[in-house]
Amino acid sequence: MFVAICDDEKNKLMKYADIQWRDGQPYNPGYDDIYYSSTGGREESEYVFLEHNHLAMRWQKLVADEPFIIAETGFGTGLNFILSMKAWLEQGNPGTCLHYVAVEKHPVSPADIAKVAENWPDLSSFYDELLSVYPVPVEGEHCRALFDGRVYLHLIFEDVVDAFESREIGADAWYLDGFGPDKNADLWSAQVFRLIEKNSKQGATLSTYTAAGFVRRGLQAAGFEVNKVKGHGKKREMITAVLIDKKLHPSDTPWYVLEKIKVKNKTAVIIGAGLVGLTTAWSLVQRGWQVSLIEKHENVAEEASGNPAGLLMPRLSIDNKNDAMFYTSALLYASNCLDRLQQKSEQKFWFHDGVYSIFKAGKAEKLINKHGYAKQFMVILDQPDLQNYIDDQTATVSFFPEAGWASPKGVCESLLRACGSSLKLINKNVADVVKVDNQWQAVDEQGQNIACAEVMIVANGVGANQFEVVSWLPVSSVRGQITAIPASESSLSLNKALSFDAYVTPEYKGVHYAGATYRVGDENQQLTQEEQEETLSHLEQCLPGVFEKPGQLNGRVGFRPVSDDMTAIVGAAPDKQAFAEDYKELHHGRPSAQYPQAKYLSGLYVNAAHGSRGICSSFLSAEILAAMIEGTPLPVSKGVVDHLSPARFLIRKLKRGKLLE
Repeated sequence: MFVAICDDEKNKLMKYADIQWRDGQPYNPGYDDIYYSSTGGREESEYVFLEHNHLAMRWQKLVADEPFIIAETGFGTGLNFILSMKAWLEQGNPGTCLHYVAVEKHPVSPADIAKVAENWPDLSSFYDELLSVYPVPVEGEHCRALFDGRVYLHLIFEDVVDAFESREIGADAWYLDGFGPDKNADLWSAQVFRLIEKNSKQGATLSTYTAAGFVRRGLQAAGFEVNKVKGHGKKREMITAVLIDKKLHPSDTPWYVLEKIKVKNKTAVIIGAGLVGLTTAWSLVQRGWQVSLIEKHENVAEEASGNPAGLLMPRLSIDNKNDAMFYTSALLYASNCLDRLQQKSEQKFWFHDGVYSIFKAGKAEKLINKHGYAKQFMVILDQPDLQNYIDDQTATVSFFPEAGWASPKGVCESLLRACGSSLKLINKNVADVVKVDNQWQAVDEQGQNIACAEVMIVANGVGANQFEVVSWLPVSSVRGQITAIPASESSLSLNKALSFDAYVTPEYKGVHYAGATYRVGDENQQLTQEEQEETLSHLEQCLPGVFEKPGQLNGRVGFRPVSDDMTAIVGAAPDKQAFAEDYKELHHGRPSAQYPQAKYLSGLYVNAAHGSRGICSSFLSAEILAAMIEGTPLPVSKGVVDHLSPARFLIRKLKRGKLLE
């Protein structure tokens, strides 16, 4: 029996909105307001938001591959999104993509959204699509692709000010649809209007059902030209607006600001056909790109990604918010992606059964209290099945329902199939990457071009820093050994994966997989008895008497790429020489406004050093790169993007007054 022992109210955990139903209509007692009009809610949404942002007309003018971005304050039951998505799929150019960014501090539960959907049977297919990807209530951004990538939904479960302060959305149109100004003043403040302007393109439109004078004046002060027009139904007036005075918003970290690139053709070269390279390829292919994937081995997933098993688990930090936000969103994103891939594959490679995790006394509570994790994400268990076996009775057992375990090699093979003819696999060894006539070339030992494109991504694991232009990246190799343990009568009681000082999977085809050891600087490619005994010792200490010792060495050795700060490296490759010159005075602490915008090696990106959390981090990292390359809304906050940036290593040195060698 699983019982959460953390109290939601006491710890202020994020949870689904408390909705009451009045005559079939959703009502929020906390704000004393309804989610949509009890008479003509659908018609009002179409009139206020779609019609008065002139969406149908504007969509027809979009050119191929041009995205359109709608931003909304207050996602609520998703009605505005559903109607916008329906209209887009019916009226938009098939070669274009809709990005819908919505901020919601109190997410509505899937059950309540499903109940709302009953009002409009003709919208059931659209609601089904939304509910199939709808995230659990965890703070942060949750990006999901719908209808084969025609629509990207960015659900941001945060306070509106925090969300807009840390993003650069570039919205084309705005829906201001939070609870009324007299019910939820936080959504209608001058600060919010300023942030709306910051996150808009010049000429962006805006509409809202309210005609309150302070809203009109606040939008005007933020640079909008505001008009009052006839409201819907019994409402006499409503507001529409156009941004006519787009202001400059200098960054306080200009060294992380990227210049948007424009490519002639949506083609890319990726070096490395492991999990990182293939997830990156898949993210681009879903956006209509053609990818050349270069791999020195004959098959995909021949190195660390060839392990027979690995956990999908987040790395949870109490003190580093950006790291915790990244891995929290990454877990949920990867879980959704793996679900989609598994549904289309006859080969079983993903086991979405949740994961038990053992924490030292007090740590799990601290994590939940610090980050407000809802029980749908992480729950402390009272009297779990494992408690009968765990030797340390002071330990806390938690359960992560959205976690699981997977065969990395099986995942890679499914990604290869999913990319189809849009991916060309080239079996060659890349000696270096060079730029010639605005094209990045991957060249062999004789300097001959293997493949070239305007966009290149370095994703070859422990070899990520073997190329001259990124040779300064602090990537090293860590040896890990996985042990295969035959199942026994006692071990069959472990029905879910377990994470502790090591990890172990449930029985699959008569075997448990446990590991992995951690050996820095060890290049031995052979299995060792010493490391197998180390893994078995961890298991015996945690679950005494559950597993029998294998009669022989059985497992696999892999080499994981790690950075010197143990964080993945994801983003554009900086121009090291330009950084050395432009930011040589950075250690003096002068205002950031005195420094120029950073220079990057246009079109070159890095996705590397995912360490032992690659199954969790690879999918979201790939989506970050795809959005970065295309210049569409990023699936994480700017703080997370900067936390992952390759440039962070150069900036840290410069801030300490060290020269870049």
